[in-house]
Amino acid sequence: MFIKLVPIKSKNDKLVYLAHGYRDSNNKVKHRLIKLYGYLGELEASEPNVLERLRREAKKISNDNIEVTLKVSTAQIKKRGNKKKFNYGYSFLEAIYNSLTIPKFIDFYSENKRFKYNLDDILKLLVFSRCLNPSSKRESFNQRGNYFFELEDFSLDNVYESLSNMSEMKDGLMVHLNKELVKQGLRDVSLVFYDVTNYYFESEALSELKQRGVSKENRKTAIIQMGLFIDNNGIPITYELFSGNTNDLSTMRPILEKVKKDYNLGKITIVGDKGNNSSSNLKMIKDYGDDYIIAQRIRNRGNKYSDIVLDQSGYIESQDKSFRYKLVAFDKEIELSDGSIEVIKEHLMCFWSKDEEAYQKNKRGLLDEKIEKFINEPSKLKASNSFGIKKYFKQVKVDKGGEILKGKDTFVFNQKKYERDIALDGYYTIVTNNLDLSPMEIVKYYRQLSRIEESFKITKSDLEGRPIYVWTDEHIKGHFLTCYLSLLIYRILQIKLENKYPVHKIKAALNSAELVSDSSGICTIIDQDLIFDEICKKFEVDYLRDYMSVEQIKQNIKKTIQS
Repeated sequence: MFIKLVPIKSKNDKLVYLAHGYRDSNNKVKHRLIKLYGYLGELEASEPNVLERLRREAKKISNDNIEVTLKVSTAQIKKRGNKKKFNYGYSFLEAIYNSLTIPKFIDFYSENKRFKYNLDDILKLLVFSRCLNPSSKRESFNQRGNYFFELEDFSLDNVYESLSNMSEMKDGLMVHLNKELVKQGLRDVSLVFYDVTNYYFESEALSELKQRGVSKENRKTAIIQMGLFIDNNGIPITYELFSGNTNDLSTMRPILEKVKKDYNLGKITIVGDKGNNSSSNLKMIKDYGDDYIIAQRIRNRGNKYSDIVLDQSGYIESQDKSFRYKLVAFDKEIELSDGSIEVIKEHLMCFWSKDEEAYQKNKRGLLDEKIEKFINEPSKLKASNSFGIKKYFKQVKVDKGGEILKGKDTFVFNQKKYERDIALDGYYTIVTNNLDLSPMEIVKYYRQLSRIEESFKITKSDLEGRPIYVWTDEHIKGHFLTCYLSLLIYRILQIKLENKYPVHKIKAALNSAELVSDSSGICTIIDQDLIFDEICKKFEVDYLRDYMSVEQIKQNIKKTIQS
């Protein structure tokens, strides 16, 4: 243990610390600041030989007493008046933000535009707040002083005004970000995943984007649809917003057309779920010279298709009999606008899983009860109570003798269709136009679609992207740009941490990076998360101290955001 003096130029003085010397994992000598005594000038004014005394005492302190000394000194500092708590974990987010040269893009975008505010500062505030403490735009503005950074002055009205500019620059920024990611070797398009989700509003008001539709969270209020492409690293490529009543099947075309036109990704393999499987989508992918691996609905596609799936010849079964699969050559016939037929050569991957069968049969339990009820009383079947079962009932007119006549009078249960659907429990199918893929490769690649589901979960939960509290369409678009950038930054940070931690743990680690600053310019570092320590090492910056001056903190932040 020894006494360390840290010069403070602004006060023309020195801070006096009790320090501990040690060697890190690379055998480099490091100093850990254990206790802050104060400014040397003030100490010597009351005790001229204070340094000699402190140095003698330091030599007597054993390593066993370090933690005790630390707890005592930390408690003392926290009792000092005029304290303010700041977050400095945001600096690692800003480092990634800067590495993507977003400020440079905004400078280019803002050229010849006479903004009354710094668009880059507002975007940073909204993105970092979304990453760390998601809230409304008003609350983010009110909490702007909680971060250890300096922003140019702007008003809450400026924040809302800036959302329209963010909406306008979105497409250009997406292309710019893709180029930067390619340059940094972070973009992997060997597989590209696509899916659609929706976000709800608390408001009942409708607009061009805000429309009532099929909510994935069973909300009755207006929703907005979002289609998202991500790459094989889980890094988002781009997204588009659609009105809430847009059918999922129609969302892929406009986004893929933009990607193929502006992103220069070369040949890609698109992985998607059955909600994106339509003849027009598959033909479009094939016409671009790309491949697809997309789930295929079995039910409601006719007996020919389900006959192939249920035919047990050709299936390969696992030793424990928990799954079986087969690969079938299949000719997909697509009718063109002129009435002619185009054939796409496909492989149909048929897969049965014991777990999937159990899941589907469990789901069917309530359905069976409803069906039995309406078989006995078909006259009570109507739109309001027929969800999920109406496909098994045919509406007919009967006379008193039971003879079927033309018209609409009652429902007849289709027993054959129902039994076939039961037989299909546990089966699912995937189609691909890449005939070189093995069955296990097809299943492996398709299962990675969970990455995009995870991205939606992060955006909705960790980033609290919904409910949406802005109302105009342009402001909604600006809001989603901040959500997209937050997701992008977190994905890159995950990669830097070797994908060891989920976003919610990284978020907690960055929020743990807080300090208390008092009127003397001395900062007490509050207990840090262990993951935060790892982040520091990745960025080669040292926050692993207990006390630092304001100048030292600023130097560290500057070093971080420029790394």
